[in-house]
Amino acid sequence: MKIDLGNFDLTQLPSAEDDNFEFKSSRTSLEDLKKKLSCAVSAFANSGGGCFIAGVDSDGNADNDLPLKVGKVGRQDLRDWADQIVNQVEPVPKYEIKIISDSVGRGVIQSDSAVLLVAVYESHAGPHMAHDNCYYIRAGAHTVKAKHFIVDAIWAKRHFSKPRLTHLFRLKPENEQVIQLGIISLTDAPAIEVKVNISPLPKKMTNLGHLFPLQISVIDQDNPFFFDVVTYSQADKLFGENLLLEVEYKDLSGNSYNYNTRLEISGSVPPVTLKNDASAKIVTALESINKALLKLADLVGCVPQCNFYRSSDRFLGNTPCTLIETGRCRIKV
Repeated sequence: MKIDLGNFDLTQLPSAEDDNFEFKSSRTSLEDLKKKLSCAVSAFANSGGGCFIAGVDSDGNADNDLPLKVGKVGRQDLRDWADQIVNQVEPVPKYEIKIISDSVGRGVIQSDSAVLLVAVYESHAGPHMAHDNCYYIRAGAHTVKAKHFIVDAIWAKRHFSKPRLTHLFRLKPENEQVIQLGIISLTDAPAIEVKVNISPLPKKMTNLGHLFPLQISVIDQDNPFFFDVVTYSQADKLFGENLLLEVEYKDLSGNSYNYNTRLEISGSVPPVTLKNDASAKIVTALESINKALLKLADLVGCVPQCNFYRSSDRFLGNTPCTLIETGRCRIKV
């Protein structure tokens, strides 16, 4: 859930609590309010986001009794007090605080009172733990402790819901004489605003330095990014050593990530197969020649008693001849 706090007022509150909004009366003691705020922040962060509203009744109307100054001596600003409580949640989720002083017709707010709104945004860094070392979630309109299997599921979600990029080398599918470097995603989450740099560049790419860092709008499991780096036959000689791959990227929430590693091409690429190689044509041609020669041998017969003669030799005994030697026999023609 995402709220535009800059334009938010009490008219946008629902008439009752729900999955996204939790109401607390200003008549709640500060100690209880502190505990409930911490638990609610944990719950909303673990459940897709939401808003904690203090200073309103069960209908979402301002009840005019939440002071702007709190604490035992009434000296702490309400915003600072809320900030301290939210920052006790581990890890601290992304949040915003707004102090509302105009009820816009929903209840009454006097000059020394306010309504406190704490907006907690969806988090991919959960699970988030409250002040009491417990994890909470939203269950309808209620904040409840999360069971162990739910906490485990949130941990798993944390691992797979953020983008994770890595690299690999491969033979170019349409030309196996070329090696490509690929940036691929390990999770379902897309990586956006991706920047790829190699330092120093491979020897065959030094004239392409003006293109780096490469910028790719999105990389996900359906859209990896591959580019040519060197030919197979020259990989060991021209790719280079001690090259650093640097990949910068963001998730959909704008969080930044980095993947840095040293590139080692030796042993990272499978052997070239014949099916796409020019040598396959040579093998096929040789096989055809061999078959033709064997067929010719069957037609004219073998001459096993003859010694091999070059085609330049003019006579075999008293008979002019030329000999062709195949894999099976020698043929007199």
